[in-house]
Amino acid sequence: MQHLLRKQIITGALLLCISFASMAQRGDVYQPFHDDLPYYLGMSIGLNNNYLNFNRSTEFSNPAAGVTNTINPNNNLALNLGLTGTLRLSTHTLLRLNPTVLIAGSKNVYTYKEVGSPDIKTMNISSAIINIPLALKIESDRYNAFHYTDIMRHYVFVGGKIDYDLLGSNKAVITSNGTGSNRTPYPNTLKSIDYGYEMGLGVSFYLRYATISPEVKFSYGVRNLNKGDALLSSIRDITGNFVYFTVHIEN
Repeated sequence: MQHLLRKQIITGALLLCISFASMAQRGDVYQPFHDDLPYYLGMSIGLNNNYLNFNRSTEFSNPAAGVTNTINPNNNLALNLGLTGTLRLSTHTLLRLNPTVLIAGSKNVYTYKEVGSPDIKTMNISSAIINIPLALKIESDRYNAFHYTDIMRHYVFVGGKIDYDLLGSNKAVITSNGTGSNRTPYPNTLKSIDYGYEMGLGVSFYLRYATISPEVKFSYGVRNLNKGDALLSSIRDITGNFVYFTVHIEN
């Protein structure tokens, strides 16, 4: 009986020590001097959804006059890979540069239907965009979560961007759901360079060896991308919009 009791006491003591060790580990603050760094670097990976916004003229579609053109943007998913450099301006204010490559491949940019034609046609344009955003980032103090001390913080940011499509000079392809030729070469109807503004929010997790920051970003182009092609002659403006989900991995 005493032998069994001694085994239970030893087992209980070991479990108690393991519990205390685990609690002590959770009480550690990871990267306690991270906020003192004047700058830090990292990389980013994520997905984005991009679509076009069309500002149609009154001549584009007028059923009363027998003009029934239609045009609709398509959502296009792409992979984004980038590098991150962050400069600390003050305790809670930072400046972040995140040059990124958007790998979209061939995408369906928009579908349209011309007056007098029963076919719905799709404009396919190859795309590989370099996105260069510069943002002012405002972050909170670090706080406790998941039983860990000072492990996370949240932040918001706003800034501007320049986009350059490396394949902007390539020809497009028109596909049709009707009869006849299904793939027709056509000049690219969109300009290669765009600029605009961005905003978003995210959360940073301070782990032992790295900081992981998932974030959501909304990007709006302000430049008219319409080259003035005859196909889009009744469209006043075309602007590009993006929604990003990105994970930053920083030192």
